[in-house]
Amino acid sequence: LGSGGRILAGILATIWIAAGLAALTIGLWLRPAPLLVLLGPLALAYGWLWVRVARTGRRLQWPTRRRRGP
Repeated sequence: LGSGGRILAGILATIWIAAGLAALTIGLWLRPAPLLVLLGPLALAYGWLWVRVARTGRRLQWPTRRRRGP
């Protein structure tokens, strides 16, 4: 990724992490909602993936197992 892609990845990371923290805050303290408590950590994890993209400057690959040979 170029510098523009890394900046965009950083912005996306910020948005996802903020959304995850907001979901946890609302779900735990302001208005107890189990769905928000479940979705908050998922948003935080997705934000962390975007942080990794912004830091490395490369897209992440889905881990797959490839069998070689017969």
